[in-house]
Amino acid sequence: MPIRVIATVIMCITFTLNSFPGIFVNEKILPAMFDGYIMTLADGETLEMRAAGKKLIFSSSVVRDYKINLIKTRASRIEKNYRKHSKTFEIDCTSVMDEGELYTVEITYEAYGVKLIAGNNIIYLSSNNLYFWKSVNYEYNQETCSELWTDAQSLKECLEPQNDIECDDPVIIEYSKRICEGAADDWEKVFRIYKYIAHEMAYDVVEMENDSSGYQDSALDVIRDGKGICEGFANAFVALSRVQGIPAVVEYGLGLTDYQEMTHEEYSQEVYSNHAWAAVYLGDKWHFLDPTFDMSRYYEGPEDVIVQEDRTANYLLTLEAFSNNHKILDADTRHGLESAGRCGGDATYEITRDGVCHISGEGEVVMPAGVCGFSKVVFEEGSNITAIGDAGFEDCDLLTSVVLPDTIESIGYYAFLCCQDMDYIYLPDSVQYIGYGAFGYCDELSYVKIPDSVYFIDEQAFDYCPRLYISLPSELAGFEEGYEMAPLYVEYR
Repeated sequence: MPIRVIATVIMCITFTLNSFPGIFVNEKILPAMFDGYIMTLADGETLEMRAAGKKLIFSSSVVRDYKINLIKTRASRIEKNYRKHSKTFEIDCTSVMDEGELYTVEITYEAYGVKLIAGNNIIYLSSNNLYFWKSVNYEYNQETCSELWTDAQSLKECLEPQNDIECDDPVIIEYSKRICEGAADDWEKVFRIYKYIAHEMAYDVVEMENDSSGYQDSALDVIRDGKGICEGFANAFVALSRVQGIPAVVEYGLGLTDYQEMTHEEYSQEVYSNHAWAAVYLGDKWHFLDPTFDMSRYYEGPEDVIVQEDRTANYLLTLEAFSNNHKILDADTRHGLESAGRCGGDATYEITRDGVCHISGEGEVVMPAGVCGFSKVVFEEGSNITAIGDAGFEDCDLLTSVVLPDTIESIGYYAFLCCQDMDYIYLPDSVQYIGYGAFGYCDELSYVKIPDSVYFIDEQAFDYCPRLYISLPSELAGFEEGYEMAPLYVEYR
């Protein structure tokens, strides 16, 4: 079942590209459309890396010490390392490379008094020439990351409070000030925030394995607890950054967690998110980062915290490098992604810049997969929408409240599954049927009144809604039987 919450729990404990070394067929080992790119380092300086024939050519914005590890990606084994102290330099690494094998170029440098890594740069050798690898996600990500707009209004929106990003909360404001106190500029502020989350917080293995309560992943909850999972870490990073006046957003998509997933296109075909990370706006551009993939502490109980080596391999990555193990599906931006089309046999939608999805027509509504860049739904006057179809608004995680029209008779299975920001839905007296898992994992949902007209609610329709107070007609007694996690309070009237 393609549920972000479940998949997030499964894959976010740790990240190792080479968890299952071995021989795989149908690997996507093709040359990228680029021969190089400019990396942004933690202090805002840059390092360009290009492939030219048998050589890798580097050009730095400043003279500094670099250590470059050439790692066989499949085996996670260092084949050779190089040390350079220069502004421009080159290396010929082809003598230790096998044809058609992927190699990760990991660059270590010093900033803010610590050793950092610019990672996730992947090359390969073919016909005695070096090429950057064409990841299975890069071209797709080029389109979806266009959601990260840079106009003044959009950047302003990326500084405002949102659900689970309480950047106006006194606790978060105080933490952000404390973390960033004395920082020289925004580059150092963002680095300190990232380091605080990735290296001082802990991945909560205990809570991840606990099915008895709803996991609270707001920035405030995570910062207070000092532990969380991927979406919570992203929320915390964004909230702490926004306090400092630095635009940032949470992004959702696929995290490819081992070599086989990374190199096989079929693992990137899913259109529902299983992971969350963040993007931050610095130096007039957006950068991608994933604190979960750089996590160094794992909480397995009060007396059992596993500590690993600090890493920054997934910090301020270019889109080219980030795409090697991430597929970007959507960002939690406030603006609407303007689009229009069909959402059923006789129904159409139009999404406007203000984040409103206008629905017209008649019959059943099912939004196209991946079309979720809106926070409000308006059913236009004169329409005759009679059903929310199966998975009709699944994973529309920006939706906050929904008022269904009095023409709706049925709500299909998974209709609003994983609408995690939705805290209210109005069900009219016309509704008769609610399908399996229709509101599963709507963990912000606080109150629902089931009208007397409803004669059947399928299993687990409101499963994993830990805050929900639900009122039902007495004829539906036993409603909560078979739930993995029943609503907080069930009232029969």
